[in-house]
Amino acid sequence: MVPEKPRNVTVTWVTDSMMELSWSEPAKPNGKIEGYRIYYMWRNFTEVETVKQPLEHMKFALSGLEAYTEYKVWVKPFTWKNEGESSDAIVVKTDVRGPSPPRIVNVSCLAEDALFIAWQRPTKFYNSIDFFYIDYRSEEWKDFEEITVTAHQEATEQHTVLPNMTTNIMYEVRVRGGTRSVLETEKVYKGQFSDARKILMKPNCEKVQIRTSPRTAHEFTPTMVAVTVCASFALLLLLIAVVVWRRCFQGAYYYLDDPPRIPPLLGGTGWEGDSTDELKRAIPAHIFPKHVTELHADGDIGFSKEYELIQSASVQEDFASEHSQHPENKQKNRYLNIVAYDHTRVRLQPMPGQKKCVDYVNANYIDGFRKAQAYIGTQGPLPSTFDSFWRMVWEHNVHIIVMITNLVERGRKKCDMYWPKEGIETYGVIQVRLVKEDILSTYTVRTFSLRHLKLKKKKQTICERTVYHYHYTNWPDHGTPSHPLPVLSFVKKSSAANPLDAGPIIVHCSAGVGRTGTYIVLDAMLRQIRARGDLNIYGFLNHIRKQRNFLVQTEEQYIFIHDAMLEAIESGETNVNIAYLSRYIHSLLSGSYADEKSEVSSLLERQYKLVTQFSPKDFHQSAALKSCNLAKNRNIDNVCTDAYRVSITPKPGVEGSEYINASFAPGFRRLQEFIITQHPLESTIAEFWQMCWDHSVQTVVVLTAMDDQEYPTFWPSPQEGQDYDTFRVNNQHETDNNGFICRDFSLQSLQDDYDLTVKMVHSPMWPHSAPPPISSVLELINYVQECVRESHQGPVAVVDRFGGTEAGTFCCLATCMKQIHYENHADIYMYAKLYNEQRPGVWKTPDDYLLLYRCVESVVSTNNGGTLPTPTSPSPLLPPPSIESFLASQIATAPNGHINGLIVHNGNGRIPPEGMETIDTSGDPVVMKVCSYTYESSASKFIKKSVWLCNSESLTLLRCVHPMLAILILGYDFIHILAQFTGMSPKRSLNEVGPTSEVNVMHLLVQYAITQARKEG
Repeated sequence: MVPEKPRNVTVTWVTDSMMELSWSEPAKPNGKIEGYRIYYMWRNFTEVETVKQPLEHMKFALSGLEAYTEYKVWVKPFTWKNEGESSDAIVVKTDVRGPSPPRIVNVSCLAEDALFIAWQRPTKFYNSIDFFYIDYRSEEWKDFEEITVTAHQEATEQHTVLPNMTTNIMYEVRVRGGTRSVLETEKVYKGQFSDARKILMKPNCEKVQIRTSPRTAHEFTPTMVAVTVCASFALLLLLIAVVVWRRCFQGAYYYLDDPPRIPPLLGGTGWEGDSTDELKRAIPAHIFPKHVTELHADGDIGFSKEYELIQSASVQEDFASEHSQHPENKQKNRYLNIVAYDHTRVRLQPMPGQKKCVDYVNANYIDGFRKAQAYIGTQGPLPSTFDSFWRMVWEHNVHIIVMITNLVERGRKKCDMYWPKEGIETYGVIQVRLVKEDILSTYTVRTFSLRHLKLKKKKQTICERTVYHYHYTNWPDHGTPSHPLPVLSFVKKSSAANPLDAGPIIVHCSAGVGRTGTYIVLDAMLRQIRARGDLNIYGFLNHIRKQRNFLVQTEEQYIFIHDAMLEAIESGETNVNIAYLSRYIHSLLSGSYADEKSEVSSLLERQYKLVTQFSPKDFHQSAALKSCNLAKNRNIDNVCTDAYRVSITPKPGVEGSEYINASFAPGFRRLQEFIITQHPLESTIAEFWQMCWDHSVQTVVVLTAMDDQEYPTFWPSPQEGQDYDTFRVNNQHETDNNGFICRDFSLQSLQDDYDLTVKMVHSPMWPHSAPPPISSVLELINYVQECVRESHQGPVAVVDRFGGTEAGTFCCLATCMKQIHYENHADIYMYAKLYNEQRPGVWKTPDDYLLLYRCVESVVSTNNGGTLPTPTSPSPLLPPPSIESFLASQIATAPNGHINGLIVHNGNGRIPPEGMETIDTSGDPVVMKVCSYTYESSASKFIKKSVWLCNSESLTLLRCVHPMLAILILGYDFIHILAQFTGMSPKRSLNEVGPTSEVNVMHLLVQYAITQARKEG
C-alpha cells in the first residue's frame, strides 16, 4: 500500500521569488516515510524538489520563483518502494517585483533654479507601476535626496520639476519605478535605477539643455516652441486632408455597389425634451416618482401602452441591414433576427489582402446623452468573430467592455469565452493578457493588457493598452434583477471608469439588444439627470432604436429602467468616499425633509424609510407562515422570505422538514456570503446543524448571550459528540480569545469518511442596543474574515436572538469594511436596503441604521490614527471619475442652500459627500474675489494668490473658473504643485481644476510664472 496524502498543506508566506510550504505527515503512512517531493507547475512547466529527513510537521521554502506568477503546488510522500498519494493542489500567486530601469529622455533647466526631468516608463514591470522615485544630488553631496511621484498608468512618458536648485552647481539625477505589493498593501517594491544623468545649473540655463537623445537635442527656446506648434498644426491639417480624401475617393472605389440610400442624421430628433409631443418631453426629476406611479397603475397598463408605441415605431422604420445578410457574414451573427443596421454599423479597418466583407462585425454605434457614438452595442462574440471583436476594441480606442450575460444560462450557451482564462491568448493581430481578475458579489472586473502584433514601435505609436472588462454576473436567466441598486452601482462604476479621451464603451449581452439597451438607457439617463435635472426614457429609447434593432427587448426591461431611475432619484448618491463620511453623516442628521403631507423629518429618517420601504406580504413568506412551521420561528417579525430562504434536506413524508428560519444575505465578494438565522430553539437544533452540513458552513458567528432558559446551548460539551440523521457533531476544543470564545467542531459523516470542520466564534458581549466598542468590532470581524480565508467554503452563518438587527449589523459592517479596503468607499445605504429586502425587519428603528454609519465612521477613524483620511482615487481598478461626474454629483444640497444636480419631488435636496457641493457665485464676495484673481494680468500675482487659496482649504472655489481658462492658467504640472499645497492626490487636483493638456508650451508658461513670483518674493 502507498502512503496516504500529506495533511494540512498550506502556504505560510509568499514573496516575489519564494514561498514557504508547511504540511503534516499522512494519517496512514503505510510504511516509513523517506521524504517528500514538492511539485510546482507554472505556464505548463512542472518542477520538483525533494525533501528528505522527514518530520511530523514539515516546512520547506521554494526559491527562485518568477514574480507575479501563479503556481500550482502539491506534495507527495514516498517510501523506499512507492510514491504516495498527492495532496490537494493549492494555487498560489507570487508577489510583484520592482520594475526594470526607466530611460531618462530629457534633463534640462527651465529656470535658474528649476530642473525639468522626463523619462520613459520601464519596459518590464509586474501588474503596474505605481510610483516613480527621483534621486538627485549635487556634486557637493555624498547622499542622494529622493522625491516620490505618482505614476500615470496610461502614460508611456512622464515628467516632473525639481525646484529650489542652486546655480553653478552640477547635479546628478536618476529615476526608478516602484510597484505596490499585491499581498501587503503598505509595501512597495522599488525597481532598478536608470542610468544617471548630470546637468550644470547656470544663470542663463533657459538656453542650456543636456543632449541625451535626438528627440531632446535642440534648445527649447520660445521661438522653437512657436515653430514646433505651427509645424504640428500644419502637419495635422495635412493629415486630415489625406484622411478625408481617402474616405471620399478611395472609399467610393471599394464600395461602389453599396446602396445609395442613407437615412438622415439622427442628431436633431428632439428626444432630449424639446418636442411638443407630450410623450417625448423630458420629465423633471421631482415629478418622475408620480409619473412612475401612474404608469404602474392598473396592472402596469401605462407601461404596456408606452412600450407598444415604441414597438410600433420600430416596426415602421425600414433601415437596411444588407451587410448582415451577406452570405459570408451570416455565420458571424449569433442570432438570425439580430442584425446590424448598415447606416450605424461599426466597420473594421481594411487589412492588406482582405476582401470587402471582412470589415463586418455585428455591432452598431449608439448615441449617449449629448455624445454621439458614446457606445458600441454588439452581440456576444462567437469563436469565429473573436479576432474581429478584439480588432474593434483596438481600432476604436476602447478602454471599457461591459458584459451583461453569463456564458451559459438555463443550459444554453449565451456567449463564448473570448478572453484568456489565464496568461496570454492571441486573437488574430491582437494579443490579450489577463493581468488581474477581481470577483465581487454581482460582477467581476478583469484587467486586460492588449498588444497589437503588427504595429511597429515608433514614436507617438502606442502598441499596448489596458482595457477593463466589467462583467455583470447576477442578471437572472429570465426576467430582470430583483432589485435595481446593484445594477445602478455597476452602471455608475463601469461608466465612470472610461477615461475622457477614450473611445466608446462596448456593451454586449448575448444578442446585444435587451440587457445591452437597458444598460445604455440607464447610463444616459443618469447623465441627463446630473446635467439637466430631468430625464426622457421614452424619447431616448425611440432614438437609439433607430441605431440598433430591438434595444430594450421586453416590456419587463422597460419597467425595470423606470424603477431603477426612480431608485436613483430617491436615494441619490450613497456610495460615499470615506474621507467625506463624517460630514455626510452630519448632513443626514442636520438636514430636514418635508414629505407630501408637509411632515418634516431628518434626512436620516427619510433615508431609513427608503431602506425599510419593502414590507413583505403573506405570499412573500408562505413557507415561514405555514402552520407546520410557525412553531419554528422565535419572532414572527423576523422570518425569512421565500425568495432568499435557506432550505435543508427534507425528511421523506414530513411536511415542512426542509424549513429553517434562515436567510441568505450578500457580502462584498459573494452573493450568498452570509446566512442570517435565529438562535436555535430546542426543537430546531438538529435543523441548524443540518443547515451547516448541507451548505458547507465552516464559520459560525454567535452574537447571543447564553442562558439555560430562553437561549440554551445548541452544541455538545467539549470532547463530546451528538449524533444526527447522517452525521455526528464533535466538539473538539474551546479557547477564550479576549472577549469571544472559539469552538472547533468536526461534523463526521455516518455513511462515509467525509468530514466538515466548523469554527464557531461566540461573542456574548456583543451589545443589543448601544454602539459596540470599535476595537471589539474590528477584532471580531477581522478574526472571522481570517477564518473564512482559511476555509474557502460555504457562507458564514451569523446567529443572534431572532436573526435580526445584531446579525444584520455584523454582516453589513463586515461587508462595508471589505468595500472600504477595495475601493475606499462605503455604500451603507445599498447594503442596508438589500439586507432588508432579503431579511425583512432587520432594521427596527432609525437608530439601528445610524449605528451602521457611526461604526463605519469609527472604524475608518481608528484605522487612520483617529482622523479621517484625505480623499484618494476611488479604486485601484478605476481611473478617476470624469470632471462632469465629479462636479455634478447626484441630488445634492450645497451648504449655501442651493441645489446641485437634482431636486426631489418636494423641492428639498439630498446631501452629497463632502467636497462635492457646487458653489453659487452670485453675491459671494469670497468667490467673486477668487474669480477676479484669474483675470489679473500678472501671472505672479495669480500664482501667489492661488497658493493662499490652497492653504485656506478652498480649492473647490476654483470650480467657478471656466475649465478652459483653468487649463490656460494652470497647465499640467501646476496641478501637481497645487496638490502639494492641499495634500490631495494629483488625480483629485486634476478633477478639481478641470481637463488639462500636456503641452510643453503650457509647462514653460507656468514655470516662467513661478520664477517671476519667486523674484517678486
